[in-house]
Amino acid sequence: MTILSDAPPTTNSTSPSFDLAPGAEAQLSFSGRPGGVAIASDGTVWISGPLGGTIWQVQDGQMIPMVGPSRSGDDPASAQTVRLLAPSGIAFGPDGTLYVADPSGQQVCAVTPDGLIRLVAGGANGYRDGLGENAQFRYPSDVAADANGTVYVADTGNDRIRRITPDGNVTTLAGSIYDFGDGRGPHGRFRRPGALDVDADGICYVADTGNNAVRVITPDGDVATLVGSPPGGDHDGTSADVGLRWPTGIAVGPRGDVWVADHGNSAVRHIDVGTGASETVLRFDGPRWPVSLAGSDDRSVAVVVAELPDVHAPQGTLLVIGGRP
Repeated sequence: MTILSDAPPTTNSTSPSFDLAPGAEAQLSFSGRPGGVAIASDGTVWISGPLGGTIWQVQDGQMIPMVGPSRSGDDPASAQTVRLLAPSGIAFGPDGTLYVADPSGQQVCAVTPDGLIRLVAGGANGYRDGLGENAQFRYPSDVAADANGTVYVADTGNDRIRRITPDGNVTTLAGSIYDFGDGRGPHGRFRRPGALDVDADGICYVADTGNNAVRVITPDGDVATLVGSPPGGDHDGTSADVGLRWPTGIAVGPRGDVWVADHGNSAVRHIDVGTGASETVLRFDGPRWPVSLAGSDDRSVAVVVAELPDVHAPQGTLLVIGGRP
């Protein structure tokens, strides 16, 4: 992938000034507001920056801009121009394509391994299933890709989970109105779902941000609640007794465990899918909040943390939590 000429944000590979739990390691700090995070097949970490419309790769303790405002476009033979306005959630597909949720552009885009950006679906504010640009989203916040190249979308403003086939056809997997409830398809209801991930069996896990819960969707659209419930709280427990507050990130581990960025509680939680039990793995003090996270094949988890030491100078930190036994 071609490296852009944009200057990367200021980075500092030294450990940030807050305490970390055992097994967590600070990789670097950087200026700007972090968005999504993804781990490529080669183990490199990628981070999106909504404010600058840029996506960085972490290389040797530095943020290298790989996608940004200075490069936008599709196939040179096409007249269409694609530009990422405020990239949020990002995820790699099985072929190395990087999928991007761009809520400001009301679109889902893809970045090919050689650095070209193409529109996958959307581009207009609304709600409509359909092929490619005929589909509509309302502030899509996150994406995830399964082993077959199907892309799942947290269509936050429409309170729905959408699904995009490899040929670009968008359908609604679950959700309808702003509400909370289990059930199939439109009867499974969400409140501003902010993040999602999908496991090897095609089970979709959703950080249902407004409901302070983690939801599970089967491939045929059955929605169930794994942990949490409105109005939320701040405590470990089991199933509905787990207290979450405004979860904004979620990642599925290779053994079916789930990690949650419990943004409102400044915590990272680990969920055992089999038992529904929650464990608080990290807790931050001061103006620091986990935003997003991504799992790796070695069971480690990358966590992106937003910091606000100065209201005019937001910062981010990349942490890695070591694999669990």
